[in-house]
Amino acid sequence: MIANWFEAKVKYVKVGEDGKEKKMSESYLLDAMSYTEAESRITECLREMIQGDFYIAALKKSNVTELVESNDGNDDKWYKAKVNIIDADQISGKEKKSGQYFLIAGSDLERALVNLQKSLSTYVVPFEIASIADTTIMDVFPYFSDDAEERIPSNLKPLGEMEANTEEFE
Repeated sequence: MIANWFEAKVKYVKVGEDGKEKKMSESYLLDAMSYTEAESRITECLREMIQGDFYIAALKKSNVTELVESNDGNDDKWYKAKVNIIDADQISGKEKKSGQYFLIAGSDLERALVNLQKSLSTYVVPFEIASIADTTIMDVFPYFSDDAEERIPSNLKPLGEMEANTEEFE
């Protein structure tokens, strides 16, 4: 399934340790099928993270096509890279480049570049990394979580546990 990434800019007031209020503006990336679902999902996700009121100041489709996550807990920043896929036009023989944008987790720019190169190592087509830069994205919310403990509703059974009983259908 192809991801539809949306970038949401959220504004809220944060009370600091010294008791002073500070206006905050943060960006988040999330996967959703539509603007309506994106607004609903970001509201649901941030309700648990932000104390008090917040509002979505902007919601736009992102040009990110691929997410490169990291298992390293120190990779807590997000970097955006443009990767050019190189293809030769069969008719004219000219080199043609098409850009794709990647969002990469990394502790710094160098670590993000290593993570991107590791992710691209499986590509069989020629490519070049055109640029990589820091982003203001605070967190990413993919559509499907990696929860291994996802519970199956009581009215459903996993296919592996079902016995083949074809007599019911005859």
